[in-house]
Amino acid sequence: MFTASGIIEARSSGRGRVGRKISLEKRAEIGRQKRARTREKILEAAFLLLGRKDGRSTRIEEICKEAKVARGTFYNYFSSVEELLSALTFDISHDFNLAVRAVIRTVPAGALRSSFALRYYMHRTREDPAWGWAMVNLSAGGPIFGEETARYGIEAVIEGMVTEQFHAGSAQLAYDLMHGATLAGMITLLRSEQSDDYPEQMVALIMRGLGVSESLVERCIRTELPEPESFMRQFGKSPAEGVGDMAGLTLLGEGLLTRFGEDSAG
Repeated sequence: MFTASGIIEARSSGRGRVGRKISLEKRAEIGRQKRARTREKILEAAFLLLGRKDGRSTRIEEICKEAKVARGTFYNYFSSVEELLSALTFDISHDFNLAVRAVIRTVPAGALRSSFALRYYMHRTREDPAWGWAMVNLSAGGPIFGEETARYGIEAVIEGMVTEQFHAGSAQLAYDLMHGATLAGMITLLRSEQSDDYPEQMVALIMRGLGVSESLVERCIRTELPEPESFMRQFGKSPAEGVGDMAGLTLLGEGLLTRFGEDSAG
């Protein structure tokens, strides 16, 4: 038989269980937020140290000291320095890459897209030296400008070759020329004062080295670049797939895409 006191006791017990569940969920959320803040502190410290001229020699101990965390805490978030550097490269380049791609997907595939991206990277370096030094220093131990940008670089090479605008001896040569020369240009901009159109001069040399026609080279360097973040806010992100994604199937038969992708990730 149910009594009034029994019903009240059952209800109270039920409320207690719900309260404990909410409390556990709240504690778990607080824990996740704390972990996220600590991870962000480590990444911010790494960026601060790597965003300097001599940042390439940054050690774990320096990062831990700057972030005010113990070395053991560092390894709770990153299994190695390499994992941290990879995460940092993505952290400081991903949003910028999205904005740049929102712009370049509005122009024809091939030389124009590639030249826009290279110009954006060099101009960003001039405007934000800390970002530029971090990208330069992070490139020393892995793919130039990181794995995500390397994938976009592969796509750019494929587009240039499939559209027959690039006439390099191989995809690897084209990739190395574009990324290597851009990296060298960024270092020059960080170390010395250069003319306002230095990025355009460098891109013109790269495009000519790839065999791009002179008329197209002029379009590559004379077209005004919109501010990428503002452009993306106004028009949205680029489509998930482009000419390069589809054109890759053509090159796959020759083994270019698979071999080149493996090389760039090493």
